[in-house]
Amino acid sequence: MLRRRQFLQSQVEHNQLTSETPIQPLGDIDYKDAREVLLEEEVLGDGDNVIEALPSSEEKDKKRKRRKRKLSQGEEVKKWEDSDDEQVVEFETAKPNWAEKFEDEKSDDSDEEILKAHSHRNLEASVTLPSSALEFKRVTDGNKEDPSKASLRSVEFHPSATVLLTGGPDQTVRLFAVDGNKNRKIHSMFIEKNPVFCTHFSRGGSEIIIGSKRKSFLVFDMEGNSGVTYRPKIKGLEVKGMSKFVVSPDGRFIAFLGKFGYIHLFSQTSKELIDSVKMNEEVSSVCFSSNGKYMYSFGSEGRVYVWDMDTRDCVHHFSDEGCINGVTVAASPDNNYLVCGSKSGIVTIYDRETAMSTRHPKPLKHIKNLTTKCTGALFNPQSELLALRSKDTEKAIRLVHFPSLTVLPNFPEQFDNDIHTLLSMDFSPSSGYLALGNNKGRCLLYRLQHYTKY
Repeated sequence: MLRRRQFLQSQVEHNQLTSETPIQPLGDIDYKDAREVLLEEEVLGDGDNVIEALPSSEEKDKKRKRRKRKLSQGEEVKKWEDSDDEQVVEFETAKPNWAEKFEDEKSDDSDEEILKAHSHRNLEASVTLPSSALEFKRVTDGNKEDPSKASLRSVEFHPSATVLLTGGPDQTVRLFAVDGNKNRKIHSMFIEKNPVFCTHFSRGGSEIIIGSKRKSFLVFDMEGNSGVTYRPKIKGLEVKGMSKFVVSPDGRFIAFLGKFGYIHLFSQTSKELIDSVKMNEEVSSVCFSSNGKYMYSFGSEGRVYVWDMDTRDCVHHFSDEGCINGVTVAASPDNNYLVCGSKSGIVTIYDRETAMSTRHPKPLKHIKNLTTKCTGALFNPQSELLALRSKDTEKAIRLVHFPSLTVLPNFPEQFDNDIHTLLSMDFSPSSGYLALGNNKGRCLLYRLQHYTKY
């Protein structure tokens, strides 16, 4: 058999055998192609070594162990790949320092879930968002695994990790790992006798500031071992309760809204009171510029005050055209627009440079789609969408397209009856998701398909 194999191989190499050359095999088998005979003997053996050619049980065990090792390490084993398979966007991943802390906890409130995280410092170059319609899809509620037992007063996305923060009057703060599918709960905190009215991430997402009806606030350190700490109330501080505040994006200030036009500025690092500034009317809303250099405050008499946060001086103020009672103010991340929402529901959009140069600027446009008080205005990170909401009627949310300044007609959907009354909202760091918190304790999550990143 070996001599026959060597003979066939030599004949093929010297081109003396062709596909038409007949070879007499063993037994009564018909004539076959010489190359076919060689291929069969290569795969199946030549008759004398068939048993030796079969894979041994030891080799099978080694392969099985290697496969188990790959699966245990989380490597995906695909059986096949089709040309029409969906291309999943890959994010840059990095594990937050506080993720391991939550994973090690063995309480009923925690999940052994590895958090996905990625950098959002550089926004993806966006193709111009069309003004005709918004492509979106309703996905699993952000807090489906553990909805709030009361209304959802606060929802916010972590600035760098795929984590959603929720809080409400049920005295519980919850964290969820957002993937649009399961949105697993990773941690929760019950704070006795402290209904939660406002929560914000601070110091780059390493801490959570919690505000309630009390004259003190709470801090949850996610990276340290101190847990939740109370900041005692300060004597003489003009506040009814520390339930309304905003955090500056540069990591310097926590601005609490007080009585008689006072805005109290605390340090994000030390949590101590740094300064208090006062406007000549009741303060209704506060926001910061994207670099934290300026703070804008809006009052009950319809005037916007501009504060230099380096000197804490009021450098300018202007009147919102036609406004009797100001409710909310927002600044676009690209620093091109200022938005003022009034008690009548009319929202006014200004060019920032124009508003900073005169006391009575002319607005770019009045948005009149809300029929009740505008209680929230928020830009997405790309400054292409402005979300407006009202808590005084159901399904009162509108999205305004920039720079066309037109209201997108297809959001919300006509038959989306789960919206109810909206009390909070937020865009994810790259606008991939929009979260809406309602009075039923649910966090409705929408995938904005124009944006490919989270």
